[in-house]
Order: sequence, then C-alpha cells, then structure tokens
Amino acid sequence: MTINKAYTGRRFKTEDYKSFEKEVMYQLPKMKVKGEVEMSYKFRLKNYAITDVSNLIKVLEDILVKSGIIDDDRKVVKLTAEKMKNDNESIQILIKKHD
Repeated sequence: MTINKAYTGRRFKTEDYKSFEKEVMYQLPKMKVKGEVEMSYKFRLKNYAITDVSNLIKVLEDILVKSGIIDDDRKVVKLTAEKMKNDNESIQILIKKHD
C-alpha cells in the first residue's frame, strides 16, 4: 500500500487503504514506544520497482500512530528503509526509543 493509492482527493481513504490498515493493525504487537523514536523498515516485495520506498513508509507511520504504538510520526528522528525483491512479500518494522 502506497500513499498514492491510500486516498482519493486529500481526505478520503480508499477501500484498499482501509483493508490494508485493518490487516496491518491486526498483526501489530500490543506495545507503546513513548517519545522520540528511530524506525527501520524492510520491505520484501514481488514487484518492488513499481513504487518508491518513501511512499510505503508514510502509510505505515500513520497506522503506527493510529494503533498507539508511537505517539506521533513527527517524533521519528531517525529513519532507515530498504526494499528488495522477494516472492514472499513481507514488511519488517523495528522501532527503537531514541537515546
């Protein structure tokens, strides 16, 4: 799910976004990381060339805020992201409290 496919206009979530959000929220652990955080993402995608990695991150940050895992995506002070081709699609997210 990319930011480009997440919204119609500026405010309305697409059905694809709602479905993706529900699936991701179901799989997230029940945890909270307060304050400033460091985030690391690994995207394993069948067709990784169709989107830029920054579009993948924004949707996930919004879901992490909505789920209460992080307070606010403005508190992400360090970010790394990697995408790679893989037939077994997955997303790995590492969240660390910033020292």
